[in-house]
Amino acid sequence: MARPKSCSLRQISPFITPSISGVAITAGVLVLIGWALDVDKLKRVIPGLVSMNPVTALLFILAGTGLWLKSGGRTSEAKLLAGGVLAVGLVRLVGYVMDIDVGIDQWLFPTKLENDQPSFPNRMSPNAALNFVLFGCGLLLMDGTSAVRRRTAEFFALLVGFISLLALLGYAYQVNWLYGVTYFIPMALHTAALFHLIAFGMLCLCPSEGKIAFILGDSPGGALVRHLFPVVVPGLVLLGWLRLEGERNGYFAADMGTTLYTIVALCMVSALIWWSALSLHRTDKARQHVEAELKRFFTLSLDALCIIGRDGYFKRVNPVFMQALGYTEDEILTRPVMDFIHPDDREKTEHELARVAAGVSVEHFENRYRCKDGTWRWLWWKGQFLETEKLIYGTGRDVTELKKTQEEIRELNSTLQERATQLDASNQELEAFSYSVSHDLRAPLRGISGFTQALEEHAGKSLDETGRSYLARVRRAAERMGFLIDDLLKLSRLTRAEMKLETVDLSPMAESILTQLSQNEPQRQVQWKVTPGILVNADAALMRVLLENLLENAWKFTSKNPAALIEVGILETDGSAMGGYVRDNGVGFDMRYASKLFGAFQRLHSMIEFPGTGIGLATVQRVVRRHGGRVWADAELNVGSTFYFEVGNDKSKTPV
Repeated sequence: MARPKSCSLRQISPFITPSISGVAITAGVLVLIGWALDVDKLKRVIPGLVSMNPVTALLFILAGTGLWLKSGGRTSEAKLLAGGVLAVGLVRLVGYVMDIDVGIDQWLFPTKLENDQPSFPNRMSPNAALNFVLFGCGLLLMDGTSAVRRRTAEFFALLVGFISLLALLGYAYQVNWLYGVTYFIPMALHTAALFHLIAFGMLCLCPSEGKIAFILGDSPGGALVRHLFPVVVPGLVLLGWLRLEGERNGYFAADMGTTLYTIVALCMVSALIWWSALSLHRTDKARQHVEAELKRFFTLSLDALCIIGRDGYFKRVNPVFMQALGYTEDEILTRPVMDFIHPDDREKTEHELARVAAGVSVEHFENRYRCKDGTWRWLWWKGQFLETEKLIYGTGRDVTELKKTQEEIRELNSTLQERATQLDASNQELEAFSYSVSHDLRAPLRGISGFTQALEEHAGKSLDETGRSYLARVRRAAERMGFLIDDLLKLSRLTRAEMKLETVDLSPMAESILTQLSQNEPQRQVQWKVTPGILVNADAALMRVLLENLLENAWKFTSKNPAALIEVGILETDGSAMGGYVRDNGVGFDMRYASKLFGAFQRLHSMIEFPGTGIGLATVQRVVRRHGGRVWADAELNVGSTFYFEVGNDKSKTPV
C-alpha cells in the first residue's frame, strides 16, 4: 500500500510557525523603517495602495514574537504579548463601535499619519483591529490544557484567515467592500497577507493535534486536503480574476464570462473529483488487501486471538479460540466475556481488563474458560489496549495440558519428598542400629580375645601344635572382627557427620597421606606423582577419608610390584575441574566384577593375598554420594587400576 507523501510536510511542520514568526517580525520592522525614513515602498508595497499603520506594524512584531515564544515552549511570555495585542486591537475596535477616536493607533509618527492619505488620515482599519482581537484570544487559548480551548483557538485562527482572505480577494478583484468597511480606512494589502500568514502559523503551533494533525496525517482525508486545496482555491480565484478582467477589458460580455467560468470550473472540478475517486479507490483496495492479510493471519494463528470491546463483549475471535471452547462464533459474540470465566477467576479477570483498558500491557495472565461440554480450559493471555479504536486485543495460549502436567509433577514431587523422608528415617534407623550393634559386639569380642589370651597363657604349654593353631585362629578372627566393627562404625559416622563445603586443595592432602604410608613401610620403594592444584568444592574431612581409602588401596595392591607407581591427577569435564583420580600399576582386577567393588565387605582378592575388611571402597562411595557426585573404576588384571571421582562442582547435584 502506497502511503501518502506527507513525510516532508511532517518533517518541516515544527519549523513553520517559527519561520512565519520571523516573516511577521521582519515585515513589521521594515514598515516601521519605511515610516521613519519615508520609504514609500516599505509602507505600502504598491504605489497608490493604503499604507500599513505603524502601530499595526508594531502589533505584527509583537504577534510574531508571541508565536515564536509559544512555539519554543515559553508560554507565559507568549501570553503576555498576546494580551498586549488583544488589548490594543480591542481598544481600537471599541473606538470604532462607539465612534470615539481614542488615538491609540496614532502613537507613532502622528504628523506623518495625517498627511499619508489624501482622502482620510492613516489609521488601523476596523477589520485589522478585529483580526488582532481574534489573534490575541486564539494565542491565549492555545495552551494545550484542553481540547475545547485548542478547538476554540483554531476557530479564531480560521476567522483571521477568512477575513484576511476576503481582503486579498478584494484587492485581486478590485472590490473595495471586501477589504474596507464603509467609509473607514481599508486594510492594507501586506496587512492582509501577514494576517493570513500568522493565522496559519497559529494553526501549526500544535502539528500533532487538531486540524493540522489531520491535514499532515496519513489518512486518505488528510491526503485529499493536501492535494486538492492548493489546486482548487488558487484555481478558482484565478478563474474569477480572468473572468472579471475579460469583462472589464471588453474581451467578452458578462454572460459569456459566466459561461466560460462555469465550463472551466466544471472541467477542473470534474478532473479533481475523478482524481480523488481514483485515489480513494486505490486507498480502499490497499485497505482491503491489508485487511485480507490480517484476516488470514487472524485465521491461521496457532494461538487463540480475540478482540474485546469496552462494553465487555467479544468483538471478534479466531477459529482456534472457538475450537478450544467448542462454541460457534455467534455464541461467543452474543454473550459477555464474564459468562465464560470460571467464578473463582472473574474478580482477577475484571481487574486485569481494567488495567489493560487503562493502558497497561499485560504480559502474563492465566484464567479458566468454560467449554461448551462443561469442562474448563486454562488460557494464558497477553493483552493490549488500542486507544484509537477503544478495543482490547488479546492473544491466548491453551495451557490446560501444561497445567495438568505441572500438577502431576507437583504430586510426584510431593510423593518423592514423602518417600525421601521415609527413606531418610529408615537410613537413620539403620545407621543407629548399625552403630548400636557394632558397639554392642565389642563386649563379647573383648571377652573372646581376653579368654583366648588367658587360655593360651594358662594351658599353652600343655596344648599340642594343633591346639595352639586353633587358639591363634580364634585370636586372628577376633582381631579381624574388631577391624570390621571399627570400619562399620566409621562408615556409620560418615552418614551422620555434618558437612562444611569449601574449596579444598586435594594435592597437599594426597602428598601428606602418601608420605605417611611411606614412613609406615620404609622398606618399600614406591614412586608417586601428584598433580598440583586439584581443587574441589567439598568437605575437607570427608575428602581426606576418601583419599586415605583410595591411596591405602593403591599402596596395598602395588605391594607385589617392585617398581610401584601411584598417580593422583585432576579429572576435567569441558575444561573445568570436577574431581580427581588415583591410578596405580598394581594387580588390577577383572572389569566383569566391577559392580561388586563398592559394596560393603565385598572383596575381589583373598585375605591371605591382600588383607583388609572390604569396607574401604564402600566408604569412598558413601563420601562421594554425600557430595552429590559419583565414583567409578577402570582396570586391567595384572596391569593396574584407576579410580575416578566427581564431587563438589556439579551444581545440578545437591550435597546430602
